[in-house]
Amino acid sequence: MKIIIIFSTCLAAVLFLTAQVTFAQKHADFVFKNGSIYTIDDRNPNAEAIAVSGKIITYVGDNKGADAFIGKDTKVIDLQGQMLLPGFVESHIHTTMAVLAMGADLQTDSMDELLASVKAWADANPNSKIIRGFGWRYTMFPTTGPRKEVLDKLFPDRPVILIGIDCHSAWVNSKALQMAGIDAKHPDPMPGVSFYQRDPKTNEPTGWVVETPAEQEILSKIEPLSAEVVMNAVKEFMPRFSAAGITSAFDAGIGIIPTENALEEYQRMEKENKLPIRIVASYYWNTPTIKDPVERTLALKEKFNSELLQVGALKIMFDGGEAQHTAVMLQEYADQPGFLGEYAVDKKLVEAAILKAQSIGLNTHAHCYGDATIRTYLDAIEAAQKMYPDSKSRHTAAHVIFLADQDVPRFAKLNVTMQSSAEWIMPDPTMERTSKIVGNDIAFKELHRLNSVLKTGGRVAFGTDWPASGYVATFQPLDAIQVAITRAILPKYGKDQFTPILPPVDEIITLAQALKAYTLDAAYVLGLEEKIGSLQVGKLADIVVLEKDLYKIKPGDISTTKVTLTMMNGKITFQAN
Repeated sequence: MKIIIIFSTCLAAVLFLTAQVTFAQKHADFVFKNGSIYTIDDRNPNAEAIAVSGKIITYVGDNKGADAFIGKDTKVIDLQGQMLLPGFVESHIHTTMAVLAMGADLQTDSMDELLASVKAWADANPNSKIIRGFGWRYTMFPTTGPRKEVLDKLFPDRPVILIGIDCHSAWVNSKALQMAGIDAKHPDPMPGVSFYQRDPKTNEPTGWVVETPAEQEILSKIEPLSAEVVMNAVKEFMPRFSAAGITSAFDAGIGIIPTENALEEYQRMEKENKLPIRIVASYYWNTPTIKDPVERTLALKEKFNSELLQVGALKIMFDGGEAQHTAVMLQEYADQPGFLGEYAVDKKLVEAAILKAQSIGLNTHAHCYGDATIRTYLDAIEAAQKMYPDSKSRHTAAHVIFLADQDVPRFAKLNVTMQSSAEWIMPDPTMERTSKIVGNDIAFKELHRLNSVLKTGGRVAFGTDWPASGYVATFQPLDAIQVAITRAILPKYGKDQFTPILPPVDEIITLAQALKAYTLDAAYVLGLEEKIGSLQVGKLADIVVLEKDLYKIKPGDISTTKVTLTMMNGKITFQAN
């Protein structure tokens, strides 16, 4: 056994050196020198220089060795000690939902400021059919949600649709409800899951629209969003993703327009060389009327499978969120005794879909907020793996907000990835509301258990879920990394009354773990870890350069560190002036 291990190690070293020599036969297009290079490669964790030829990394090592790759046409970039990393990989984002982030910015704790922002946007956009806004926080309202009368006073004659900070709710006025035909007699799209909050006496809608199906219904009746409108918003945000150091992303659900239409637009962007990040998309399953989402996912996988655009998984919208009481919990809601929440899609349908996916090697990616939903998803995977133990399916539990003790080790045991939006793990004002809704024993024991999963050998991958959020909507990977290693509020959003660390305090992780979660382990979720996620000879040249070495600065300064260069597929997609 020892002889075999030694031989394998030697063979790996020979292959690595052979690759270096082979690639050294021609000069590189780019050579980065004098850097603090963190490769996320355990065999070769640190370097000074890296060479890129075409789309491929051709050298990783010291400055002296890089000289062999420099020719008269090579662009040599002196990093001057700057940090160079693999490009950040978003394991869960909603790029096409950029359109929901348009309109007035509502991210404030002041109702006066919020309404002033809405009015200013309305005045500046008099011809807009809908007065739009994004980002209102649940902390501004009771657990019964916002009410239409507040908006009616300012806008009696124009429809107002304001999207909540998590994209799982909208706040609308009476005009919007009237134009959409939503009244006391109108049925809810999915009672108990997606609905129009009602006045208990009259059954009239109050103005709080809960979960995506209801949001989509009201939007489609007032102003259906075309593929052109949606993709124009995407194109506006794409350069910002590159400026944040993002080179690849898993689109965890399109929803706003038919998935195929959006993917055709991405396909067009790729052909026109206008797609600055590679995208692995999904089929978004959020309605029980679709009985077999696996076949729909397979059809999309077959049609869209190019270099920068693939369909990689069935996305299951399994539950909602605790703010709307749509997360499914093991323990009854503290403010609604006897109520545990309801699944967005019946669990029997989900179990059947996971079993079929496992039988053919299809990946699944499930929205799991509540501890009961997480357990049900893991149970379904365990059953499927027993039936098809040799399947190549990969499964990802997204968000994993509340995680019970007995389910922590199951992530490693079942090889299920814990996907986390780490920038949510702040002691912001939403925590007080959350504790009232689910109870202190759940809120302060089960919340965002990154370290527990890692300690048991599980995999954690980061992705912001943008534009959805809990308190601040951000797609900046450095925001998430700082919060993950501090569990403290970002200074640019903080206030003195916030507690310094979000419990459980022992769930803080290391910088090395956070960086891996945003690179190699996120690449695993996309099914691309053999091509991206670490800096190795032969892998694609996806690179981000930071102005400072994150290991040499205070943790509290990470989120304000600037990205100076981003490269995707060997092409510079962002460079700071």
